[in-house]
Amino acid sequence: MKTQLGIIINRAKEIYRNDGLIPLLKNIFTSLISFEISSFYIYERTLIRGKESDFMPKIQNVTHKIVEIKQQLDELLNGGFDLSLLDITQAQRRLKKGAIASLIFIERELATTHWVALSEESKNTLNAYPYKVNFSNNEACAGGVWTNPKYRGQGLNIYSAYKKDEFLKEKGVTKQRLIVSSTNIAGQGATTKHGSRLLAKARYIKVFGLQFWKETQIESTNND
Repeated sequence: MKTQLGIIINRAKEIYRNDGLIPLLKNIFTSLISFEISSFYIYERTLIRGKESDFMPKIQNVTHKIVEIKQQLDELLNGGFDLSLLDITQAQRRLKKGAIASLIFIERELATTHWVALSEESKNTLNAYPYKVNFSNNEACAGGVWTNPKYRGQGLNIYSAYKKDEFLKEKGVTKQRLIVSSTNIAGQGATTKHGSRLLAKARYIKVFGLQFWKETQIESTNND
């Protein structure tokens, strides 16, 4: 069983990978004083369409895997796939709540992870912010996007997104939403590059255990 310190360290690593140093420092500071003020951009996009050949990465020996249940994760481990860069405990918790992982391997080394949620319960394992996703209207939300620094710039992110979207279309999903911290400039650029539309801005305040969330719709944008 992991210690509380180990859980905190793994959570800090996830924030640093996904959002960068500034959000990590802010998270540490606000955790210490139980106070947080954050802002986010909310994006929406229709699922990627086209031929797989149009989204193939630059690198060779690519293997894609969809993981929906813990047994599939165990099969990857038993099959010799290297998941040392994946927080297994966190992944198992997400899978238990219904989140789905899209994993890209080079040879058998983990190169890219994408997570997606199809319910409010699974969404809360990706992040706890209460942005609106209409799951009953065939929407999904994304999170936990990460690319191994060793393989960045190879087109793996968009390929993983394409493969994930192919899977989601079979589930009847038509749209996908995600949030990006207002301080994560790189994340915003990557999100719009992949065809997402800036839908709203959001403000989050947490103080003395009370949480406040406000979304402001953006009427028009040229991010499509």
